[in-house]
Parts: sequence; structure tokens; C-alpha cells
Amino acid sequence: MATRAASVGDGTLVSTQKAKLRRVLGRLDLVLFTACAIVGLDSVAAAAEAGAQAITWLLISLVLFLIPYGMLTAELGSAFPVEGGPYEWARLSFGRAAGAVTAILYWLSNPLWVGGSLTAATIATLNEFVLSKPMSTTWEIVVGLAFTWVTVAIAIVAFRIGKWGPNIGTFVKIAVVAIFTVLFIAFLVSRGRPAGASTAGDLAPSINGFLTAIGILVFLWVGFELSNGASEEMRNPRRDVPKMIIGSGVIAAVLYGLVILGIVLVIPSAGLSNVGGFVDAYSAVAGVLHSHALDVVFAILVIITLLGSGSVWLEGADRTQAIAALDGAAPAWMGKFTKFGTPIAVNVSSGIVASVMCVLVFEVTKGSLASFFSVMLALTISTTTLSYFFIFPALTVLRRKFPDAPRPYRVPFGPVGAWAAVLITEAFVVVTVVTLVWPGAINELLGQSYSVKTAWDTSRAFFEWVTLGSLGVMILLGLLFWLIGERKRRRGLLGIEITTESLAATGSRE
Repeated sequence: MATRAASVGDGTLVSTQKAKLRRVLGRLDLVLFTACAIVGLDSVAAAAEAGAQAITWLLISLVLFLIPYGMLTAELGSAFPVEGGPYEWARLSFGRAAGAVTAILYWLSNPLWVGGSLTAATIATLNEFVLSKPMSTTWEIVVGLAFTWVTVAIAIVAFRIGKWGPNIGTFVKIAVVAIFTVLFIAFLVSRGRPAGASTAGDLAPSINGFLTAIGILVFLWVGFELSNGASEEMRNPRRDVPKMIIGSGVIAAVLYGLVILGIVLVIPSAGLSNVGGFVDAYSAVAGVLHSHALDVVFAILVIITLLGSGSVWLEGADRTQAIAALDGAAPAWMGKFTKFGTPIAVNVSSGIVASVMCVLVFEVTKGSLASFFSVMLALTISTTTLSYFFIFPALTVLRRKFPDAPRPYRVPFGPVGAWAAVLITEAFVVVTVVTLVWPGAINELLGQSYSVKTAWDTSRAFFEWVTLGSLGVMILLGLLFWLIGERKRRRGLLGIEITTESLAATGSRE
């Protein structure tokens, strides 16, 4: 089979920057890193708005989305273990323009998330459990900026140290969910099931329940490929990536199941739409102990989980954007790594974007935390999900383009299995983006009533101005970055060469 060169460049800048990378991620690190990426306690309560059906759709999406997605990523991640994995898979399959758009969406969705819903969840936690009253808009912005730059700082430090942010974050998430589980069980034992709470009969799936839950569930599940942004910092990606996906998937499924189960059992169905976040869910069951000290400890633990979630996504997504820059799909300055192997230019850019969004949206919403949280969550979900548009079909394209690349794991059932995984996951992407960018569109087609004000606590005009406007700007920015990088690539200053032979040589270096 002839060598397939994906790009051409003199390699000087690329080799100089990649020489700074260190293989520090072992199998346990990868499991904890990925579990921290997948488990997002800031937004899990939003899935419970579907009531008991949230449990039903959690299980259905686990089978129909998480498992095919996991198998797909296991093959891509172990067969193409190159730094900036998600970008590389997209551009090897569909070209640099597609890769540039993929990278920009994948990257920017995270500072938007950090400066948006993660910041809102942090402020809500402090308001509820520490201050016992709302902050002023000025202090909300101050706290948001502090949270943002602590998260960025964790992402900047050397990976051998920085990986412990997400690793510890996973253990803390397990502890937080364990505390919540004990409390909701104690609540049910001491007070019984509240009147109007969901029953077994409410588990029956419906179209309305699907459309309510599907967007948030897809967002909750994604993250398997994040560590592949740092593939060349893994000790043995060919061996560890498939095992990482199994381990982190089990952790995520158990934690999400416990949280959603607790919410639907202790909160009356009519009140589920008012559960703005995990903090509200905890408040509903914490009264069984009447302990302010426990509330403060819990608040600290929740904020640690939010820092872990933000930093892990920045660590993976920032590397993906930096590699896109080194390959000529973004300005070259974004490919700058520190001497200890972190993409400092993109890290700092992430902090700036998150800070701008924090200040801007708080000012636009005039300090309305509910509106801030809902709009930023919708924008984050739609942007994140859309970034997978070229990633999922890369599985079948790369099988054709690189048939001889070593594949320690393959999606089972041959081409039929591969195409099934691609089509199913891509369908979830399309439905999620449509329900988030044009809320109510599918509902109206199916004769279902829908209100943006009720669902997202804001007007349709403001909601669509933020989501559609931001998505449009990001896609145009991705194409602009590609054009800027293309000029230097044509001069031979940028470009990463990937061949069948180079893939065969990539692997374990313990």
C-alpha cells in the first residue's frame, strides 16, 4: 500500500513544539481524566425536567448513543493516536477547512462553558450554601472572573501536575454524588415520597420527553475523545484508549443514574422545571440534616468538581486548537507550547474568551442568573454537539483512506457495524443541534406545544440571537483561521505529515 501523506511542510515549527510534549498519561490517568470530562454536575439536573422519563431516555441514549459513540472513538483513538485527535480525524477525512471549523467549535465551546454555565453554577452554589443570599451583579462578575482564571491556571501547568486537577475532580464528583445519594435515601426514609413525585408509570417514553431530554443527555455523554487531544502525551494509547472508554463510561453511567434518580424521586413532577441545577436538587434533600457546616463543605466540593470539569476540557480542547494552528488551520501563534508542554497561547485565549462572555452575558441579562445559565447552557450544548459533525463520520472515511493503519480495536460487525455507529451518532448530533438552535421546531412539526420562555426562562428573540449569532460567528472564525493558516502552509512553514508508516510507528513508550 502506498504511503498516504496528509500534509506537507518543512516540519521545523511542528517538531520544535511537539518536542516539548511528555508522555505522562497512564491508563488510570486516562480513565479519571475522561470520567471527569464526561460527568458534568452543573447541567445534569436539567435532564430531569423530563421527569421519570429522564431515566428512561438516559438508558435508551446509553444503548443507542453512548455505546456506538464509545466504540467509534475507541477505534479512532487507538488507530490514530496523534496529538489534537479530534481535529486530525476531521481534517484527514474532509480536509483542513472542515478540520478548522471542527477545531474552533470544539475549542470555543469550552471557554463559553467555563465563563457561562460553570460560572453560573459556582455563583448559585455560593449564594445558596455560603452567603444565603444573592450576590450583586458586580460581585457575580468578580467571582466569575476568579473562577475562570483559576480554571485556566490549572490547564496551563505542566500536564504531569495539571492532570491531577481532573483526576482529583473525578474522586470529588464520586464523593459529591455519594453524599447526595445518602441524603435522598435518608429523605425518602424519613419523609416518604413527596406528593406528586414521579412514579413507575411515568417512565413510559414519549416524544415530548425525548425532545426535552435528548439535547442535555447527548451533552452529558460526550467526552470520550477529549483525551485524544493529548494522544502523544499518553504512554500507550493503542492499549489504553479502548479500556479508558469502558472505565470512564461505567463511572459516568452510574453517577448520572444516581443523580437523576434522586431528583425525580424527591421533587414533585410539577417542580422539576424549576430545578435550575444540581445545587437546587441537593437543597431539596439537605433539609433532613439541617447542617450549615455540611452545606458549606458540600459547596466547596461542588466548586471543586466544577473547576475539574472546566480544566479537563480546556486541557484537551486547547491542545486540539493548538495542533490545528501548527497544521495550518489557524494562525501559527496559536500553536505555541510552553517548554513543559502546554499550549500557552490557546490557554490564555481561552481565559480571555471566557472572561468576555462572563461580563457580556451578565450585563446583557442584567444579573439574571437563571437567564444567564439557561442561555449559556444552550449555546454550549449546541456548539459542542455541532463540533462532532465531521468527527463521527471520520470512522468510515479513515477506514477507506488508511486501510493498513494498525487498528488494535475495530468497531464490530465490519462495514455494517461501522456505518451503523456513524449514522446513529450523527443522527443524535443533528436532532440535538436542531432542538437547541431552533427550540420547538421539531415539537411544532409533531404537533407538540412549546414555549421558549417556559423552557429556557428567556425570550425567543434573545435566545436565538445569542445561540444562532454565536454559532455563525464561530463558524466564520474557523474558516477565517483556515485561510490565515493556509497562506503560511503554502509557503511550507506549517503542516503536519501523517502517513500509514508514521501511524504504525506511533504507540507505547513507557
